[in-house]
Amino acid sequence: MEGPNQSAVMEALSELLRRHGLDCAREKEWIVPNGQLPAIRAKWHPRVTTGQLDVQVLLEKGRIIEESFIGIGTGAPGLADALKNFMINSLHVLLSSLWDIKDDQQVLSEKWQVGGRQFAAYIGNFGRRASRGMRVEVPKDLFETIENRIRHEHLSGDVHWFRAFFCNTAGEHTYEALKDNVPWEAGLAGLKTIAWPQFDGYYSVRIFIVLRSV
Repeated sequence: MEGPNQSAVMEALSELLRRHGLDCAREKEWIVPNGQLPAIRAKWHPRVTTGQLDVQVLLEKGRIIEESFIGIGTGAPGLADALKNFMINSLHVLLSSLWDIKDDQQVLSEKWQVGGRQFAAYIGNFGRRASRGMRVEVPKDLFETIENRIRHEHLSGDVHWFRAFFCNTAGEHTYEALKDNVPWEAGLAGLKTIAWPQFDGYYSVRIFIVLRSV
């Protein structure tokens, strides 16, 4: 399956970052904003009718934030859709938490106490996708559930990140919760307590949160 090569993928990512205020330099396979860590890169994996964009952010001490985004379509249109998905779901949280580029309409910043430690929490908007013509409201108790589960975690590092995802496909439910890239059982259990609307079509809800110690 053909698709944009790696150079085109990185240039598209660089252009997206520049549009949001980052000065982007290249160092081997990484984009290094402002000439220092964190660094960021992306890779496109084409499929038959869609593709997957994997975005990695390299933090200090070699830790890597990994986020993945589906793009609907093939070739350049599929990549553009995946980059839009990235922008809606995670980009602004990363910009705010790691590069101090703030957009109050996209990211809510709060002070949280987690396991006896103080953190700045950078909370993205809910990202939603649905079948054409379908509009589904986010359950009112979803954010409170995720927040409560995070507040009961033991966090030892300076930076931690959480992703929660739910989708309904023809009445079948899929749940995913990750903490620092790995399955997060407490978050998964929390997602399953929510009374999710059930429809014949497709819809999904996703949220991304970064915590930094203060």
